[in-house]
This record gives sequence, C-alpha cells and structure tokens, in this order.
Amino acid sequence: MKHQTHHLIMKISNEKNTAPAFTARAGIIRASIWESQHENGPRHKIVVNRLFRQGDVWQQGRTFYASELAAVVEAVSKAQQWIQFRRRQLENPQPAAQPAK
Repeated sequence: MKHQTHHLIMKISNEKNTAPAFTARAGIIRASIWESQHENGPRHKIVVNRLFRQGDVWQQGRTFYASELAAVVEAVSKAQQWIQFRRRQLENPQPAAQPAK
C-alpha cells in the first residue's frame, strides 16, 4: 500500500486537554501528543491512529496492517522528536530550532 507524501503538522494548544499539543503524520498514520501539567513538570501521552474511509466518512482505527508499520514508526519517531524539542523549549525558553519536517 502506497502512502501519501509524509508531512508534519505542528500545533501547540493553549487550551487544557481540548486538542493535542502536536500531531505528526506519516501517510494515513497519525501520532497525537497530549501534554498535561504535573507537579514535576509536563507529561506527554501519545495516541497512534490509522485513518481510513468508510463510505463517505473518515474514521480512525487503532490497529495497523503489517504494510503500515514503517509509517507507524515514522510517525512515532516524529512524535518523539517533538517531545524532546518541547522539553528543551520548556527548560530553556529562548528560541530553539524546531524538529525537521
């Protein structure tokens, strides 16, 4: 199965738990990062989904075909890069280079 061009969507949310802080995409695979504040600093949870079309409606699935695993790894790798970037950003509030798209 061929995937669309891989791309990266970056969004930092100021609203509490209403949207992911960041979403990385690799084809039809999406890795969304949720950031929450705790006493020891921010914590990050990652949700990985596969987008698919059922009739005219786009759906999300939590299972993956073997042919999609490379895209899962790519999306999760981009998510990990963003988390590392975000931690550096929070430790040192000066402008830092964003992860590569």
